[in-house]
This record gives sequence, structure tokens and C-alpha cells, in this order.
Amino acid sequence: MTIQPNVPNPHIKTTSMIAGTLVTTDLKRARRMYEDVMGMECVQPSQGLMYVRDKGHQPGGPKHGKPYWVLEVREMADIPVGQEMLNHWGFEVASQAAVDEAYEKLAANKAEYGIARVQKPFFRNGSYAVYFVDKDTNWWEVEYRTPDITYASLRAKNVQWTEQA
Repeated sequence: MTIQPNVPNPHIKTTSMIAGTLVTTDLKRARRMYEDVMGMECVQPSQGLMYVRDKGHQPGGPKHGKPYWVLEVREMADIPVGQEMLNHWGFEVASQAAVDEAYEKLAANKAEYGIARVQKPFFRNGSYAVYFVDKDTNWWEVEYRTPDITYASLRAKNVQWTEQA
């Protein structure tokens, strides 16, 4: 079976993926982790709601003017259905050593930032990554991809996606 990456006439004509949603039982705790641990920018436009984005999109920043994600974080009294590892949010870093450093910092600061679990870094599918889960069951990945398997290089090579039946 062949998966077509560029369907000529999709039902929905999207231009990019821009947003995702998360839930938390404590916006203050979540905000502290997003800002202090992952360097994200957070704003709270109303009670129980926060928007989060990468700080690199600031004027003068390296990603300014490029498409970016905005995560919408909603505060809830409880989270009846927890997330699984395959439903995670990822961050890219510049080297394998940066993944190792992230692991050390995450492991050392679990209690301070409400991190429930940190997995040791490992190689998988051309990347080296550490995964961690916060108290709200949101999974996060800090990943280094080898230069030949970065998303940009895959797009530049115009990779044909195929799946064996």
C-alpha cells in the first residue's frame, strides 16, 4: 500500500498544523514547568486557560515569521483519562549530548517541577531521545535527530512514504 503525501484534492485544504490541546489540574505548576524547564512562552488570557509557544518566535528570534505551534492548556478539576507515551509533545535539541544533559536536569528536578517520571535516553528510529511525563499525564520528548533524518532533510529529499501490506 502506498501513502500519498501530496493528495491533489484533499477534503480539507489546510496550510499548516498550528495548535494542540493539553489539560492540567494546576495551571501555575504547569506554567512553571513549561517556562523553566522547556523555555516556552506562556500567556493566560482568562481564568483556567493558558496558551504556550516556543520563545524562538519572538521578533528577532531564529524562528520569527515561520509557522509555529500554539498549545492550548485548560485547567480541569481532574483528568479522567490519562495520556499514553505515543501521544506526546516533542522538542528538538542540537546534539546527543544535549539529550543527555536534558535527562540529567529532568531527573534532578522531578519534584520541583511536578515531573512524575523520566525515562533514560535511548536510540529509536534514527533519533536519540528522553521521554518524561508530568503529573497531568502529558508525555514530552526531548530529541536529537541525526542530520540525515531531520524533518527538513526528509522534506528536501521529497521522500516517498510507503508501507508494506
